[in-house]
Amino acid sequence: MQTETETPTEFYSVNDYIKRRPAFTKGGLRHLFFHQGEELERAGAIVRFGARILIDDAAFLAWLKAGNGRHIAGRGAA
Repeated sequence: MQTETETPTEFYSVNDYIKRRPAFTKGGLRHLFFHQGEELERAGAIVRFGARILIDDAAFLAWLKAGNGRHIAGRGAA
């Protein structure tokens, strides 16, 4: 049960997310999901719904602010 102090989780498709947050590109997000998808899922930043990827805005931004997007692929990637 949700209390009044809890913020409801908002999920966005990739297309809706890039409209909401124009600093991100579709290709950039897809690249990130390909290389860091499992980590993002463990962090609760994305949810896979069939073939769709849904982004939890607050969790995704928190994951990025924690420095997890510094190395996405290649050298230095986790």
